[in-house]
Formats: sequence, C-alpha cells, structure tokens
Amino acid sequence: MKIPWPLYLAWKQLFPSQKKVSFFSLLAVVGVALGVNVMIVVIAFMQGFQNKFRNDIIDAQGHARVVPWKPSFDWQEKKKQIEKFPFIEQVMPYLQGQILLQKGDYHSIPFSMGIQPTAENRVLDINSFLVSGAMKMNAHDAEDITPIPTIDSLEDEVIFISTQVANRLGVRPPAVIRFHDLNKTKNERASQVTISRLDPFVESGEWEVFFTSDQDFVIRELNSGEEFSAKTTDGKIDRGIGIPVFHPLTKSEPFKKGDLFKFHVFKGSIIEVYSPSIIEKAKADEMVPPREVRVGGIFEVPWQGFHTEALFGTMRFMQDMRGEEDRIDGFYIKAIDSVAKNERDLGRSCVELEDSLGDAWGVVPWFVENAWFFDLLKFEEYLMILIMVPIGLVAAFAIAIALMTSVLRKIREIGLLVAMGGSRISVGAVFCLQGFIIGLLGSVLGCGFALLFMYFRDELMTFIVEKIAGEEGQAGVSKFYDFYSLEIYYPWESQESLATFLIFAFFAILVSTLAGLLPAWRATRLKPADALRSE
Repeated sequence: MKIPWPLYLAWKQLFPSQKKVSFFSLLAVVGVALGVNVMIVVIAFMQGFQNKFRNDIIDAQGHARVVPWKPSFDWQEKKKQIEKFPFIEQVMPYLQGQILLQKGDYHSIPFSMGIQPTAENRVLDINSFLVSGAMKMNAHDAEDITPIPTIDSLEDEVIFISTQVANRLGVRPPAVIRFHDLNKTKNERASQVTISRLDPFVESGEWEVFFTSDQDFVIRELNSGEEFSAKTTDGKIDRGIGIPVFHPLTKSEPFKKGDLFKFHVFKGSIIEVYSPSIIEKAKADEMVPPREVRVGGIFEVPWQGFHTEALFGTMRFMQDMRGEEDRIDGFYIKAIDSVAKNERDLGRSCVELEDSLGDAWGVVPWFVENAWFFDLLKFEEYLMILIMVPIGLVAAFAIAIALMTSVLRKIREIGLLVAMGGSRISVGAVFCLQGFIIGLLGSVLGCGFALLFMYFRDELMTFIVEKIAGEEGQAGVSKFYDFYSLEIYYPWESQESLATFLIFAFFAILVSTLAGLLPAWRATRLKPADALRSE
C-alpha cells in the first residue's frame, strides 16, 4: 500500500529517521495529551458527582411522589390503584410534619415523617441510612459490638432520628460493649459470643455468658440475678422483648468449659414529644403530658438536600401527633428498573399515572422536583468546559507557531517540492497533516492518561487531599467531596462517558489540524523561484 507523499513527508518531518525523539514533536504531543486528559477527567468527575447525587436523591425520595392537592382520607383505594400500573414496583404512603422534641433543657424541631415499617414498603433505603448513622463508643479494655438496628425495630413508641438531632439533644439508641479478658491474648480464631439484636426497650444492665461445657452455657443478668441455660446448637438465643439476643459464634478454636464473656448494656434514651395539638391545649391551660418515645436508631441520609434535623416514626405515631386519623400526605413510589433508568420514560409514565388518578392528585418525578439542583450542576459542567477549552487553544497556538517557524526554515525545500511538480495544495497539506498527526497522537495518549487517572483515582485523590488538608482534614473533605464513592464509568460502560472521550479527542484533533492551516497557507503562497533564491 502506497502512502501519499504529503503524509509520509509530514511524518518524517515530525519524527526524522536520524533522531530517536524529536523534541518539538514530543512536546507538542504531550501538550495536547495533557489538555485532553484534563478535559476528560474533569467532565468525568462532574458526571460522577451527578450520578452520585442522582442515586442519593432516589434513595431519599424514591423515583417520584404522588401528592394530593387536598387532604386525602381514601388513600387505601388510591394505593391499590397506583399499584396496578405496570411501571410501579413499590408504593409507600407517608405523613409528614414538624414536632417538638425535648431532652432535659435541650430542644429540637425536626422534620418528621410517618411511614409504614413493613417488609414490602422499602421505597426509601432506611436500613442503609441507619448503617451510615451508626455511632460507636470508645471504651477502655472493651469493644462496642452494638448491632445496627433495622426498620423492623420501628414501632409506635420508637423513633429514628438523624445525627444532627441526636447531637443536639445528647441522646443515643441502645448500645452494648463486650469486655476484653486481660488475662488472655486476643485470638481471632477463638470462638466468641456476640449480640445480634438489641431491643429498643432493653434496660441497662450487666450480662455474662458462662460455659459449663464445650456445648452448654448459662446467660446471667447480674443486677436482677435472672439466668437461663442454652446450647451452642440453639443458634441465636431470643428470649423476647427487652432482652438482648445472644449469638455464639463457633470458630476454628471451639468453646471450652470455663469460658466467660461479659457485656454491659446501655438502654436507649427516652425523649419527650410535643405535638402542635398539645401546645394548643397548653395555651388553653389544659394539662396534657408529653408523649415519651425511645430512640431506636440514628440515621444519616446521604442526600445533602434532605433535612438535617429529621425523624422517622410510624404512620400511627404521626397521626396521633397531628390528631388526624387515617390521613396521609402522599405516596413515595419506586419504579421498575427499565423505566427508572430512562428519565423520559419515567416522566411519561408519571404523566399517565397522574391522568389516571384525576385532578385531585399530582405525580412529581425526582428530576422535576430537583430540577433546580441539576440545572446548577449542568451549569457548572458547561462552565468547566468553557474554562478548559482555552487549554486546547493554547496548545493549538503553540503548534501553529512551531509549524510557522518550520515553514520559514524550510522555504527552499518548499520551493524545491513545487519545482519538482508538487501541487501547492499537496505542499500545504504537509504542514496541515503535521498538525493532524500531533492532534491524533496527543488524543490517543490523552485518553490513555485519562483512563489511568480514573483507574487510580482513589490513590491519587488520597495523596492530594492528605498533602493539602492533612489526615485530619480528609474526613471533612470527603463529607462534601466524596471522591471514593463516585461512580465514574469507563467509555465501554456508558454511552455518556464514551461521548465525552470522543468529543474531546475530536476537538483536540480538529484544533491541532486547524493550527496547521496558517503555516500551510503560508507555504502555498510561496513562489518557487523566490523560494529557491531564499537564503
């Protein structure tokens, strides 16, 4: 296959055979590569933040909300009607409002939401919120083994509160620590007894588990003297409400007679709750005692737009607090994956659902309710592109200047090429193709740099953050810019990522090629006779 001579000559001028590396060519290619790398990586991170916020919002609000325009008391029938739609996976009614919490001299007025804590109503990922908000105690010669509560612990007299409410009131859910035996070396292979569930109504006390043989053991509550026997083959020992669930875990080194495990259980805090109706009665000189509830768990919602001071309770709890029975404020709905992945399909399905429910109901998808936020993120993305485009233009100017210098240095060679029969367009194409080759090689190398940065982003960001903010400041930076949880997609995983790579690679090639136009035009303007006489 014959290579066109302008392309061959352009390559040889960039990478001469007598030199291993051309300094100008290497500098130009690396300059373009760095520009492409920066543009791709920045946009990839921006898209990663958008994906993270999208997932956080859906976890905290569902795929859409069904809202009544006036108080709804026939919500049971509406729930059945909504569930019949083919794109609906789950429906969860809710009741919201604000109530006053008090613990001693401290107060909080959180955004409160009543839900139905049943297994089928998992539109909101509350269990993961509880995991994020779990607090561990620091104890000398002891270990905090408090099991993380689940939504199943939510009852009419039990509430979940956000970390901000817990810190403001100075409260916490039940906790348990297991004491270390100072006379024994800690052995990871030794069998252990742990507590797999801690009831919200458990009281403070000291417990111990004593093995009378390698299979039999006795559980004692030291304060009351209560005790009961069990075997390791019984699995989890659940004695009912108010008693920790003990769970013997047999490892490579089995239990033996005389093994003793000690635990200290701390009961959950009790909070006084004042509803608006109680406050109104107090103004009318009616003595109404506040309602007392227990803290069953502490949660942390990843979506920063969610109320920082918040509370989850049962539907009956919120209905009692508002003094309104059998009423809801709407439904959170979760769509099937095939619809949820496409905003257009989700929006169209929500419109169909709204038309079916009638004029008294509205259906608001998550991306409509939070449109302002994503418009802001898109604006930031476009602003970053606008800021980074000059990076590519600077590289183009450098290439143009270098190629123009090359034209001025090779005037006689250009005249010789024209005299030998080369057309002016072909001669000009030599310099234009040099810009194209630089842009092509720089784009490929830049895409490779971007893939490496994306692959090693955790290590690179850890190094950068530690150098700037230090180890102590790393947690604060991660709170607002959590690079480690970003879902950044490679070009073979996402069409959006592939488009980003292709757009910026094409932009670099185009700009580099255009940078060679001016030198090419200058070369085509030279007259052969004048060029050959040039010194």
